[in-house]
Amino acid sequence: MMSGMIRRNLRTLLPIVGWGVMCSSLQAAILNLKDAPFSAVGDGKADDRPALVNALSAAKPGDTVFVPPGDYRIVLGKGRLTVPAGVKLLGGRGGSKFLLGTDGGEKEHREFLQPGSQSTLQGLTIVRDAAYPAVLFPLFSNLETVTFKDVEIEGNTEKFPGGYCHAFQVGSGSLKGLHFDAIAISGCTFGLFQTNQAKGSVEDVLVENSRFERNSSSDLEFNSPNGKMNNITVRRCFFRENRSKGASGGFAVGFANVQKGTVESCMIEGYGSEALHVEDRSEDILLKGNTIIGGSTIQTNGVILVVNDSRKVVIENNHIDARPNTNKTHLILVTAGGPKFKNPSDVTVRGNVLVNSGATKKWYLQSGSGPAPEGNLVFPLEP
Repeated sequence: MMSGMIRRNLRTLLPIVGWGVMCSSLQAAILNLKDAPFSAVGDGKADDRPALVNALSAAKPGDTVFVPPGDYRIVLGKGRLTVPAGVKLLGGRGGSKFLLGTDGGEKEHREFLQPGSQSTLQGLTIVRDAAYPAVLFPLFSNLETVTFKDVEIEGNTEKFPGGYCHAFQVGSGSLKGLHFDAIAISGCTFGLFQTNQAKGSVEDVLVENSRFERNSSSDLEFNSPNGKMNNITVRRCFFRENRSKGASGGFAVGFANVQKGTVESCMIEGYGSEALHVEDRSEDILLKGNTIIGGSTIQTNGVILVVNDSRKVVIENNHIDARPNTNKTHLILVTAGGPKFKNPSDVTVRGNVLVNSGATKKWYLQSGSGPAPEGNLVFPLEP
């Protein structure tokens, strides 16, 4: 046994494996952040950034950097931290917390950590603990197979107003294979976003079993007007209490120029803007089996909006309850979005349950946008 590092002998656990796999397993190590030579304190006061930097620098592909339960203050500077390719950063779920401070002023942008390819972050709580603009996880350069599991992110935009805090940013370089499983993002600006100018590619994204609440812009904005996004799936997630007051964001899930996107079996509650937003040449989009209560309660762009040359969109078996709405909006709105834009096409609306308030209407489907709706139940019952 080495100080700060535990070598695992797997010969007795895996008696029948190839020699190459055996050698790789024998070389894997667990680096404990609190052990020497890293010696993190974890008391919420001491700056544990040097310990984390040193542990990550020492880790090799296949290794795990273990973060024991504790509050680790990380003072962010101008440079971001990185998780090496093939390394896992592992905490004790609910007990291992990074409190992110800054060595700069309230207007100096900071970034926390960029994962490498084949890396995993698991069982960690991330808290922005001071006033500064931030992208906590920039997923830049060329990355493959990045996983976040049982990770909680608190942006504290209410506690520290006046600056943005985006949990994830994509769109620079090539990202293939991003998996969010049982993560929670709250109190951020965007949960995940990409700038309009970005020209990178993002494909094979899976977000499942996750929670998004109290974010002040869109939770998941898969926005790629000048780049490429393909094969995006969001399923079995819970979205609630979005804080956006503007019309250009505040979606639970937004697709812009996305090829093959799915939002399925999600619960969405308390949104001033549209809950699900599809625009800008998005194609092969499935919105299925979602429950939406109180969507588009401030704006009038529709609880589900399909706009601007989007194609092959299926809106199926959703339950939309507009009884919290006092504003005049449609539960499903399919339209060009203005005279400069092409109509959506091949949009299918079937099998949905639509519950109107006294102010809302079931849908507006622009002529020529798709086949006649079928099998939908609308309440109050129409004559």
